Amino acid sequence: MKTKIQFLILLFFSSNFFGQNIKVVSQSTESDSSFYDLERINNNEFWAGGESGILKKIDSLGNLSLLNYPNEGLNILKILKTEKSIFIITDNAVIYRYDIQNKIFIKKTFPNFKNKCFYDIIALQNGKLMVCGGSSGISKGKKKIPKGFIALLDYDLEEIKTVWKSYGKFVWSLLKLENGNILASTFNGLNTRIIKTENYIDWKKETKIKGLVHEIMFFDNNIWYFGAKNIHFKENGIIGIKDQKQLLLNKTGCLWIANLINGKIISATANSKLIILDRSLNEMEQIVITPFPLYDIEKISESKILVVGHGKGICIIDFHE
Repeated sequence: MKTKIQFLILLFFSSNFFGQNIKVVSQSTESDSSFYDLERINNNEFWAGGESGILKKIDSLGNLSLLNYPNEGLNILKILKTEKSIFIITDNAVIYRYDIQNKIFIKKTFPNFKNKCFYDIIALQNGKLMVCGGSSGISKGKKKIPKGFIALLDYDLEEIKTVWKSYGKFVWSLLKLENGNILASTFNGLNTRIIKTENYIDWKKETKIKGLVHEIMFFDNNIWYFGAKNIHFKENGIIGIKDQKQLLLNKTGCLWIANLINGKIISATANSKLIILDRSLNEMEQIVITPFPLYDIEKISESKILVVGHGKGICIIDFHE
């Protein structure tokens, strides 16, 4: 990775596409570190983490500041805020925890998970955490044996227990339902299998989905999924409602994540496109071309979003312009 960083400060880049105003907060070179995940910490604070351990704090106006933590250069794949702590999971056996009250970071290494990535994390109703993932190389886009897993973990990061594993499947996403049940998306290289648990230990097979499901979400009383037609992330994307319908989106690339804004589905893609869809999934409504490939979205308000992505890319998109 290049060490010299060239920032484009807020308002340096400002363009209108389909009526939306895009303001670049930060962007660097093609080969520089990327932001993979974005988490809302409070009404005016977001944390963005990613490649080589990059970790930044962003406010709702786009002001950036560096977060000082025991960075060892591991890729940050997900950030989770709970009531008292912020958890940061990485691509090789390390999890960081930030104590919100005392403003202290701790680092925990899990030797039994060496060369495995923690790809997603959720907080459970029993006061524990659940993490999932598989071989580290897969999170970097390499062809590896998946060696997927799901594990339970305490908030103090003292004990971890594997509750599901598969040599041939990677676990991309976890979803906690309102009734306490958990869903997970597992991928074998060809198809996704959604699996379910009611007690966090025993898992059963649910729906089989053609394609790679990268993210599962719950809204409109349905399970929604987002991803790619196959392992070729930069080609075609998919969005669907479990057991109902699927929409194939040509040349968008993988739909990594989605959010809701003003009643519409908005999704970040691998090919520098922001997809806006009607919730009926009859057709794709708009494509907003952005300055860089996108990886995550958070709402600032019902008319404004913060997105992060490739090459230290951060931008604010205002839908009222």
